[in-house]
Parts: sequence; C-alpha cells; structure tokens
Amino acid sequence: RSIRKGSRGKATSIVAVAATAAVVVALGVAIAQVISPSNAASDFEFVTYQGDETLGGSRVNFGDLVGKGRPLVLNFWGSDCPPCLQEMPAFQRIYERHMDDMLFVGLDVGIFTGLGTRQGALSLLEQLGITYPAGTPPGRTPVDDYAVDSLPTTIFFTAKGKVFRRWDGGISEERMNAIVDALLEES
Repeated sequence: RSIRKGSRGKATSIVAVAATAAVVVALGVAIAQVISPSNAASDFEFVTYQGDETLGGSRVNFGDLVGKGRPLVLNFWGSDCPPCLQEMPAFQRIYERHMDDMLFVGLDVGIFTGLGTRQGALSLLEQLGITYPAGTPPGRTPVDDYAVDSLPTTIFFTAKGKVFRRWDGGISEERMNAIVDALLEES
C-alpha cells in the first residue's frame, strides 16, 4: 500500500506541474494576443449608425480604415456611461477641427458592457449633436481584442496603423488636443 500511495503522489505532482505549465502557456498566449510588439491594429467588422459616406458604407471592416495614410482615433463608448457622455462633445469639437486630417470613429460597445443599448446610443448621438462616424460591432471582438475593461477607452493610431497612444477612462479636451496634435505631428 505505501508503494501505491507513493506512486499516486508522484502522479498527482506530475499532473499538478503539467496543469500549472498549461495555465502559464495559455496566459502567455493571451497576453501576446492583446499586446502585440508591433502595436498593430486588430481588425473587426462594425455597422455604422452614421458616417457611411466617410467610412465607405454601412458595414465596415476596421482594417480597411486604419493604416491608410491618415491617423485615426477609435473611441469605445456606451450610452449609459457618464464619462463617455462628458467627453463626446469635446470629441465632436476636435473632429470638426481635424476632420480633413484624420479619421474619428466612435464605437458603441455599451450592449457588451452593460452600459447601454442601440436605441440609447442613437438617441444620445442625436441629443448631443454628434456627427463624427459612429457604429457598433455585431459581437464582442473589438472589446476583447483591445482589452477594453472600462469605458470610455480611446486608442489613437498613426497614419501607418500603429497604436500611438491608449487612454483608459474619460479624457479632458485639453489632453485630447495635446495627443491629437502630437499624433498629427508624428504622422
């Protein structure tokens, strides 16, 4: 009996080590997928609420927009997110100032974060007078790919499609202007 217990203990230890190794490898792969060394954009499809003319249609692949010679600002938001509502008018003013130099895309992910509905998003855009391109993805892909764990989240891309800056949480108009100015200077 003592021999069987000993070999059972070794087998348990081997299984524990193998399980730990598998978790470490899986975690490493997950981190590598979120943080790519090239800071390249992840592609996803979305349906536009507005801005079809600017984006080239009502169903858009993000990969067709980013890295095409113009810097791009991607803002994740939800209609029931108070900091999102606070920063959207500032985004509108900056969009109006730079619409010829760069592309702005507001991506409503409220339905995937518990912070809004499609109807709430459409109402909010109208209520705030937001005219920059906006839409929503059919699934969580961009939320997961960009590791969006708080709203709003804003990602600034260079004209070559590399992540220039990421901002988690609400951003002041002054800070947003500074980042956009630096982005335009680099691009």
